[in-house]
Amino acid sequence: MSQKRKTLYWLAIVVAAVGALTAGSPGDLFDPPAVEGEPVPAPSVTPPVTPDGQNPSRPAGVPAGAQEGTVARIVDGDTIWVAISHGGGPIPVGDEHRVRMLEIDTPEEARPNHPVQCGGNDASAFAKAELPPGSTVYLLGDRQDKDRFGRYLRYVWDFEGEFYNEKAAAEGYARAVLYRPNDRYISRMRQAEASARQDGRGMWGRVCGAAR
Repeated sequence: MSQKRKTLYWLAIVVAAVGALTAGSPGDLFDPPAVEGEPVPAPSVTPPVTPDGQNPSRPAGVPAGAQEGTVARIVDGDTIWVAISHGGGPIPVGDEHRVRMLEIDTPEEARPNHPVQCGGNDASAFAKAELPPGSTVYLLGDRQDKDRFGRYLRYVWDFEGEFYNEKAAAEGYARAVLYRPNDRYISRMRQAEASARQDGRGMWGRVCGAAR
């Protein structure tokens, strides 16, 4: 066989080999063929959880059983209107309801026919900053569901899981008050108020010092 024929012969072999290799996709060379009718397994997905095992959509500081809602408006430092967005609790879903916070009392700002008490404006401003309208809150009851005015009596946690009732007392915007028989957190409220008094925070400062 001439040298020219030998060259053409080997060139044809190379071309044929390349064609066979490129006939399928690169994955075909390495992946096993799919079996017709065999389901493709879905990837395993583990739902994210916080370190304490709670659903991350609900802040870790919120106790079990608290009912979720959305702040509609602020009345003053211890009273708000809430639209309930989730069931699982005694407050009806869908409507707006007035909520009076348990175990705290803030200076009056919006009481009809009464002057604004010292610290009332500050307490309302604090509530608006901590529980802005449109934000999520979590409400937990105690032994008594409503007061004589028809307001729901609740402990309130904000959208970050902070306990608003206790924080208002700790910052000096509220006094600790026991509304029997609702006493679940009264010791914490009293400790928070004592700390605020000692440090002269909020109403316990120089401006409203006479209110002590």
